[in-house]
Amino acid sequence: MSPPQIVHLLRSQVIPVLDSPSRTGIIVARPVMNAADMPDGVTLSRRRITDKRVAIRNKRKHGNQRNFIAEWPKANLQEIVLPKLAYIVSGTADYLLSTYCVHCGPGNFIVMPPHVPHQCKGPFLQGAQLQKGSCVLLHAYAHQHGVLFWYSQSLNNQHINEMNDNYLISNISATQILNLLAVEAANEASHFEYVGRGLLEAFFAIIAREIEAGNYLHPGPKENVSSPQRITASFADQVQEYVESHCGKVLRVEDAATHMYMSSSQFSRRMRQETGMSFIELLTRVRIERAQRMLRETDLTFVAIAGYLSYKSSTQFHHLFVRHTGCSPMEYRKKSRK
Repeated sequence: MSPPQIVHLLRSQVIPVLDSPSRTGIIVARPVMNAADMPDGVTLSRRRITDKRVAIRNKRKHGNQRNFIAEWPKANLQEIVLPKLAYIVSGTADYLLSTYCVHCGPGNFIVMPPHVPHQCKGPFLQGAQLQKGSCVLLHAYAHQHGVLFWYSQSLNNQHINEMNDNYLISNISATQILNLLAVEAANEASHFEYVGRGLLEAFFAIIAREIEAGNYLHPGPKENVSSPQRITASFADQVQEYVESHCGKVLRVEDAATHMYMSSSQFSRRMRQETGMSFIELLTRVRIERAQRMLRETDLTFVAIAGYLSYKSSTQFHHLFVRHTGCSPMEYRKKSRK
């Protein structure tokens, strides 16, 4: 789908739907789902998973980042560390979410928080739909440096996936919105339907604006280009790479330990032994370095940078920045631009 076609689709169909609550449905993927929680016209059926979860250890995709954590090959499911979003443009989609299959039509959004198993490959059709059915979907997720956005079409048992013809939109605001949407959904925050519609409308408005302005990489990272994990990379290098790739998210020691296939205590002990610092100290150092780069290369306020780097407040960010650099964010920006 060409850039003008995508912009027209977003502005003529997707964004207007969000202005009408009666036409909008937001489905949140969860380990346990309830048919009573589904939007009007959406049904939910159970499915049995017969194969086991298989950790993906030596395969990386999309810019050599370890975004793919596990898969269930027979069940056509995958687990990733990124928030994902799907929108049904037309037809009726049968979307696999863990042990469920959601049957939903146009106007419905599916929000998939990180680590929730969801469908890996199309077609997004099941049962009788595989003989006589069709659907068109838009997909997006928050990539390392922006939003990855693409289009797919399922017709009977055939699937046209334009993932390799995707758009990588390097926009911090869009990335933050998608991450915030996933957090709101995962936490079952009050008034989520209202907040979710607002976030989705802002998200798609930014995507349309950026594509129209030509602010994208096309095609972006390839889905099927895999490169082997650097077996020779040291523990310290692997942790450093993980932190640099995810420093804009809320990170816990447990997350890093899981990434390295270790217990939290085992991971913390090895961090001290091989790097001479704790995980939090490394995370802070990487975040301050990223903040310095953003202060040099962008016009974002330090409040926005603090939010992007997942600090609880701009005050906390300011304090850490001064402690590590000896000057305030504003002073650093002025010095770096002289």
